Amino acid sequence: MRTAICAVDVTRGRLRELVALPSGGDSSYPGLVWHDERLHVSYYSSHEGRSCVYLAEVDLGSR
Repeated sequence: MRTAICAVDVTRGRLRELVALPSGGDSSYPGLVWHDERLHVSYYSSHEGRSCVYLAEVDLGSR
């Protein structure tokens, strides 16, 4: 299991993964903010052995 940013094509009923974030194990509760042409994502994951909160900045401009 992991946390990823995906695009949904509702007309075709398809999901496309854009970016997989560093994550695994117990991973959930993302928060999303669009600011300065970047998607800011907060989430927690236990992929480093214990649960921690992470913040990722994702540039989706070329996707």
